[in-house]
Amino acid sequence: MKYIAICGTVGSGKTTLLGRLIARLGPRVSFHEERPQDNPYITDYYADSKRWSFHSQVTFLSLYFDDPKWRGGENETEFFLYDRCFLENLVIAKYRLQQQDLTQDEYDILCKLARGIESLMPPIDKYIYLDCSVGTILEHMRGRGREYEDDLDLMYIVDLKTLYDEWFLTLPPERTLTVNMDGGSYDLEEIVRFIEA
Repeated sequence: MKYIAICGTVGSGKTTLLGRLIARLGPRVSFHEERPQDNPYITDYYADSKRWSFHSQVTFLSLYFDDPKWRGGENETEFFLYDRCFLENLVIAKYRLQQQDLTQDEYDILCKLARGIESLMPPIDKYIYLDCSVGTILEHMRGRGREYEDDLDLMYIVDLKTLYDEWFLTLPPERTLTVNMDGGSYDLEEIVRFIEA
C-alpha cells in the first residue's frame, strides 16, 4: 500500500480534494478524513483556545486510531490517503505555542507524543501540498459553514499559513507535488498520475 498525504493549511481544500480522489480512484483507495466534528473540544477550543488547545490537539492525534485502515490487513487497498498528515498537527500546535495558548511543556509533550506515534505508523510515500492565497482560504472557510470559524481573526489565517509555508520546505521535494488552489481549478488527472507513478 502506498501512503499519500494531502497537506495544507486550514481551509486550503484538503477534504474537497480527498473526496474527488476517492470518487476517481474508487475501491483502489482507503483514507483517513480529518473530522473536526468528532473532536468534543472543537467548539470550546475556538471559544477559549488557551483553555482547550492541549485537549483539542491530543484529540486530533487520537482520531487517527478510530478506524486505523492505514494498518492494512486483509482489506488492504492500493493507496491510503491522509486528509492532513499526522505531523501537520504539530504546525497548528506551534502556532498555539506562539500565541501562548500552549505552554512550552504542553507543546513538548505533544511533540513527543506525535513523534512517538509517527514512529509506529507507515512512512508517507508522497505528499500533495495545497498552496493558496489568504483570500482563497477565507473563501473556503466561509463556504463550509462551520459556526465556530465565523469569528476567526484574519491574522490567525495569515500566521498559520506562514507556519505551513515554512513546514512545506521540510517536505522531500522529489516526493511532493504542489497544487495551486487559487482560482478553483486544478488538474485532477495530474494528481492521479503523481499518486500512481
